[in-house]
Amino acid sequence: MTKLPNTGGLDTIHILGPSYFDRIDRKQLDNITDNLHDSTLTFSFIKGSMPLRNYLFLTHTPHLLKPVRPDALACLVNRYYWLKKFSAHYEKRDNQFKLLETQLVSIIETIEQNFPNFDWDIIQTIQHHIRKNDNRLERDE
Repeated sequence: MTKLPNTGGLDTIHILGPSYFDRIDRKQLDNITDNLHDSTLTFSFIKGSMPLRNYLFLTHTPHLLKPVRPDALACLVNRYYWLKKFSAHYEKRDNQFKLLETQLVSIIETIEQNFPNFDWDIIQTIQHHIRKNDNRLERDE
């Protein structure tokens, strides 16, 4: 189990691993209206579809995550992680990719506005692990 750095007095944040999301019925995505939710992209883009599905679950159905329900900050960090991981695989320079970049910036802005003591090393750590294609931050307990 790998822990992210302490966030300036806040609880330690963990990245939820893929098995947390495997427990959610994929049919839940059918009810999601999101510009990033495209059934072809979500289910057939083999290398990156799992991170996109995880991001969509965190964004639209975090209440379905059991036994762990991340708090607001942990949910934002996990959303950033999974969307960043997806965008690392999805390298097309089209409108879909622009939506990815816009959403990543939006998550960062939300963290900045709502959590002034946030330890930005967490984002750098996430980016480092994703660049290295390293999944050690993901926790499947």
